[in-house]
Amino acid sequence: FKREVLETSEKTTNPMELMLWDIKQSNSHIEEKLIKVTTTISNMDQKMETFTKRIDEVERWGGDAEDSIQNVDTSIQDLQTKVVWLQEKADDLENCSHQCNLRLVGLPEGEKGKDPVAFLEDWLPSFLNLPDQENKIEIERAHQTFAPRSSDANKPCMILFKLLRFRDKELLLRQAQSLGSLTYKNKPSYLFPDMGAKLFEKRKSFNGVKRLCKYLDIPFALLYPSRLRVDFQGKHLFFSSLLDAKNHLKMASYLESSLPPQEQQPCPFSRSEWQP
Repeated sequence: FKREVLETSEKTTNPMELMLWDIKQSNSHIEEKLIKVTTTISNMDQKMETFTKRIDEVERWGGDAEDSIQNVDTSIQDLQTKVVWLQEKADDLENCSHQCNLRLVGLPEGEKGKDPVAFLEDWLPSFLNLPDQENKIEIERAHQTFAPRSSDANKPCMILFKLLRFRDKELLLRQAQSLGSLTYKNKPSYLFPDMGAKLFEKRKSFNGVKRLCKYLDIPFALLYPSRLRVDFQGKHLFFSSLLDAKNHLKMASYLESSLPPQEQQPCPFSRSEWQP
């Protein structure tokens, strides 16, 4: 550059020409810089356009994902509803398969012998004082429940047996209910229907309410599968929810507690057993 300046200075010494030449040189440098800036801006514009496209794609994917999640949530709710329905159906089928089953508690260990079916077919009619029937009670199978065998011979065992006919099961239960308390060899015995574990726990949860009904002298009945019928003030009330039954009987207990002290009787159990 200095050499060019020197050569130029040797050719001319006109100040105006030198100024013009400097201006041209400066303009050329500025144009070079502007070209670089313009190129950089163009590249940035291209990158911004690419980023904008990607952002649009991400927003579209996010919208699609949100729609998919909503569809998945709806499907999960439908599946949960179906699972609950199937569980209830399975429980109902399980309990239906137990309809002809009965459980006998109170028979001494070893009393049934080696053939429990023959023993029960001969022993049950006399034990329950059944009237003479045209058809003999028939039992398909019978076995002791799966529990560790006790070394105590006096400890009662539980026997599960299946009757051939459902009406025989109803006959045995009605007869046992009509006799009230059952005893065998001066020991209490119990006969009750067999059912699934879940239904058994649900029916068992009404025990506190049933004791309260007895305490208040309110007629009641636990209907199949798990509905409590209460005869209160001349009306038949049905409760499928334990909480509803507790609240209703709590009000009845409140009315009973408003009687004069001489007409009240002490409650035979803790009220924490039935209070919500």
